[in-house]
Amino acid sequence: MTTALTPPLVERLRSATWHRHEIFERLPFVTAMTDGTLPLESYVGQLRGFASLFTTLESVVVESDVPWDSKLLSYLKTRFDLLCGDLSFFAPRMVSDIVPAIKEALEFSRHIRREAALDPEKLLGYLYVMEGTTRGNQVHLPDIIRCFKLSEGEGTTFYRGYGEETPAHWVEASALMNAADISDYSVVEQGAIEMYEALERFHEALLPFTPDSLGFTASSLNPEAGEHPVSQNSAVMAAALRAGQQCREEFSYYEKRYGERGRRFTASDVAWLAALADYSADVALSQVQWLGRVLSSRGMPLLLLERQVQLLVENMSKIKPPIHTASLQSVVDVLRTERCRTISQDRFDEVCRKLDVTIFYGKIVEFSDLPALLVASQVDLMSGIPECRALIMEWLAETELLSSKELCQVHAILDSLFYPSSDTITGENV
Repeated sequence: MTTALTPPLVERLRSATWHRHEIFERLPFVTAMTDGTLPLESYVGQLRGFASLFTTLESVVVESDVPWDSKLLSYLKTRFDLLCGDLSFFAPRMVSDIVPAIKEALEFSRHIRREAALDPEKLLGYLYVMEGTTRGNQVHLPDIIRCFKLSEGEGTTFYRGYGEETPAHWVEASALMNAADISDYSVVEQGAIEMYEALERFHEALLPFTPDSLGFTASSLNPEAGEHPVSQNSAVMAAALRAGQQCREEFSYYEKRYGERGRRFTASDVAWLAALADYSADVALSQVQWLGRVLSSRGMPLLLLERQVQLLVENMSKIKPPIHTASLQSVVDVLRTERCRTISQDRFDEVCRKLDVTIFYGKIVEFSDLPALLVASQVDLMSGIPECRALIMEWLAETELLSSKELCQVHAILDSLFYPSSDTITGENV
């Protein structure tokens, strides 16, 4: 008696979805791309939606701890990084979102999370479709370059993908997927079908679109931000992004610790802060205090948020016609008052100087904001948020920016802030 061989997973998925590819190629988005008439909003919208889908898949695969080769996970991260690079290229153009399309991408991202909790094997079907876009992208790369007159590497790295290595990459990816330990192939097939259907809905929303469907969303600034309000005023958005960049330049800690991912969260956070200008001072303050506590518990002192809102007010105040910033300025005033109630500004500056002279003596030239960062973390500890200082100290130790002896000195000097009557903040008493 002979036993029928089970076809490899990738072959099964191809058989279950082959007709979807033909449907996809007839969508208005694809036909406009091939004839050179694709609007920039549609292309950038596609990149934004894909970024949301890829980062969602990456996070749920990690959380689900599925028994696949870890290289499959690395593909998701690689594609997400390429998308973020392209979106950074287009960021200065302030391209509006096609809101219905973004909503489609975010809704399916939520669907992915729900399904991953119920049956993680479905994730492999999603990954099969998303990784399979590398081949279609290669075909349409010349179309994208022609549509927007882009030069080498300008906003096209996602479409370039693995370049000449794309065929070899797909062979490798297929082998890894075929080797995955799967208990129910039909579940994986259903995942692939769901992903194709979601991509069709997403691209149908990308083109055609109407002017009243355009706007700004948090995910356009940061694919990991999800959904929260941002200003719909392009001048306010531009001012907010300038303020975010200025704050990152003022505090090099952002870049040193959080890098490119931190830049994306800076953009989405400051855009949300700008939207608070439309609310009363009390509402704005409660929202900012909530965000401040969240950020401080993750290693970002409240001082950084205070400064961010101040820079936001300064930039928004330059907009013509004038934008109301009274609520945000009130927030800054309250944050500053609360900080100075914990420790006076004079004493704050005194301890910063002592840290710089006693411990750093200018050797960390490229990290001039470190003293203020450390004192601010101590202020947060004294205000009831102990996580901030602990996380910063752990990071300084892990990165070896400070030696164990220097960290002990920092601890002693910061601890002296618990005793404001003491005038002995010197290196001798550590």
